[in-house]
This record gives sequence, structure tokens and C-alpha cells, in this order.
Amino acid sequence: MSRLETPLPDATYDHPIRRRGPESRHIRVLRWTFRRASGDAVVCELALTGDDSDYELRIPAQWNPTGAAVERFDDALAAFQRHAMIERRLLEAGWLLDGFESERVTLH
Repeated sequence: MSRLETPLPDATYDHPIRRRGPESRHIRVLRWTFRRASGDAVVCELALTGDDSDYELRIPAQWNPTGAAVERFDDALAAFQRHAMIERRLLEAGWLLDGFESERVTLH
């Protein structure tokens, strides 16, 4: 009986598609920081959930019209609309946008 063997590629072979394991999963977090003259801060974060099924908006509950500290949305537009509503409430209450950042976060 003859055997057909396929030689293994050498170490320089590069796969056309790189697959990442679950240990190296990344998401993007958008973060807005609002401040008052007194130095108090409110941080609002928007990111995809770990399984990419929803967008999650995090803000102290007293500034969210729904009273929730975490809200989930199934589309980005709705999440950004809620963020805009919260930002408007903060600005009307005398808060100023102090910073915005976009951070790549590794999930484990």
C-alpha cells in the first residue's frame, strides 16, 4: 500500500487569513468625559458587547433619562442618539466636554 504525503510548508509560509483566538479579541470603546468647574467628572462610554450582538452605553444613572447605568442597543444609530440626548442634558446642566478618547480594549 502506498502512502501519499504532503510536505509541510516551511516556516516562511504565511496564511492568507489570520485567525485570532478568543484570548486576543479586541473591541473599540468610545469615552466622553464631562467636567464642572468644581472638578467633578462624568464619564460616558459606548462600546460593542463582547459577542458583537449589541452596543452598550454606560453613564451614571442619574444622567440617563431612563435611570439606567447601562443600556443596550441593537444598532449604532440608536446608541449614538441616546448619547446625544445625555450629552445635551449634561451641557444644559452646566457640564463641559473635557475630553474624548477612542481606546482599543482586549477582551479575555
